[in-house]
Amino acid sequence: MAKMSLELSDGLQQLKRLFVDYQHEPRVLEPDDARIIQQCIELCYARARELENEVSAKRWNDEARRDRLVEMDRILSEIQRPGTNVMLFPVVERPIFEGSSRL
Repeated sequence: MAKMSLELSDGLQQLKRLFVDYQHEPRVLEPDDARIIQQCIELCYARARELENEVSAKRWNDEARRDRLVEMDRILSEIQRPGTNVMLFPVVERPIFEGSSRL
């Protein structure tokens, strides 16, 4: 399993710290501070999107895997039902050509 990145939570924590000085008294947001905040938000957005895509792909693949298992169970139950005309094809051994120069 791949190690989980903490970039998003760390970035959000950093963003929170940028606003600490603004909690106690009114302050004007300087343009440089605004650019830093925008960059931090952009990095957090990019990481959040990556994580969303990763979770979406995992959910999609898990659902497809479940669907395949349900279909396989349905087919197997049909095969095992008495009087069915469903038959398995025989397994045919195929020759293995080792050392073949053709790819």
